[in-house]
Amino acid sequence: MKLNLGKAASLLIFGFTILSCNDPKLEQTSAPNASEKAETIEFKGERVIIPIYFPKELFGQTQEEFDAYYEKAAQDANVRSSGERALITYEELLRILVTQNAKYPTINSEEGVLEKDLERIYRDFPNIETHAEANEKRAVIYDYYQTLCKRDVVAEVIALENAKNARTNGPSPGSLTKPEKNHLLLNPGYAQHYIQAANDVKALTKGLYPNENLGNRGNAFKHATWNALSIRYILKGSPASENQAIDFTQDGTSKHEQNDSGNQIQNNYAAMDLHNNMSAREWMENETKWGFGPFRSMPSVNDIINNMVSKANASAQHSMTDILNWHGGNNATTWNNLYNNLYSPNQHLVFIEP
Repeated sequence: MKLNLGKAASLLIFGFTILSCNDPKLEQTSAPNASEKAETIEFKGERVIIPIYFPKELFGQTQEEFDAYYEKAAQDANVRSSGERALITYEELLRILVTQNAKYPTINSEEGVLEKDLERIYRDFPNIETHAEANEKRAVIYDYYQTLCKRDVVAEVIALENAKNARTNGPSPGSLTKPEKNHLLLNPGYAQHYIQAANDVKALTKGLYPNENLGNRGNAFKHATWNALSIRYILKGSPASENQAIDFTQDGTSKHEQNDSGNQIQNNYAAMDLHNNMSAREWMENETKWGFGPFRSMPSVNDIINNMVSKANASAQHSMTDILNWHGGNNATTWNNLYNNLYSPNQHLVFIEP
């Protein structure tokens, strides 16, 4: 597909206008119910206050531990535990995440801890006494509030799933697989930025590639841009490190290619998507200078869109065999690398169908 340059330019300006509004900042919020009984525990070396009946197993969970917690919570809520469980869409989950994340302090790399949130942080972290100390410990503070948020997000997601009676599917990347959903629920803050990136790139792709479909250039653009925007949004909207932003995006977009049982789908579409995802992450890593906060330099939203349009339009058609051979051949090791590696030796995009 060849874009009319004038049309493309106007669409890119339109895209920048929309997407720059979504360069994420969380709205601020109300404090928890002061009448709720609380207790003190230790979390990552800090004394923290939690509601007395808060499930402590939510702190420091692995993905496997969270999956078990979610399954039990779903069963306790009388959600069907066998057969095809109703799953929610990106749009439904995003609404829940925005609402629940807004109840907690805003913490990111560029602004650090905001003055207006200090009173609550001092109350929840009894040993933190100064703004400077709060900024120094922003990562721990962020993780603590994300854990509190996780409980309420899970409860709301289960309630919505329980109200649905059929799985909802949508165009990639518009629908959630079960492994992808559980990955996102483990960190609601990162998840909000990841889903916002998916929704933004869907809108962009409709304008830039109106004939986008599985396997073609438009789909290559969609997946690559999704990965790059997700990394940018997480880095801008949280105190995430380079590795955390890229790793979360990689895990999510790879689980997007799995089936609901968590098994790898090994077909030509998955090979194309995983290759293009890796190429975008490699480009993003190379183009980002990993300083902290305001000292970090990374591609703007418009830089990302322009670059991925250029890569998609220059992409060549290749078979699954070609793609697998670039990564080591058609074998289990290659598929594991495509699903699990953060980066790639390549930065080019490919498509498999005209």
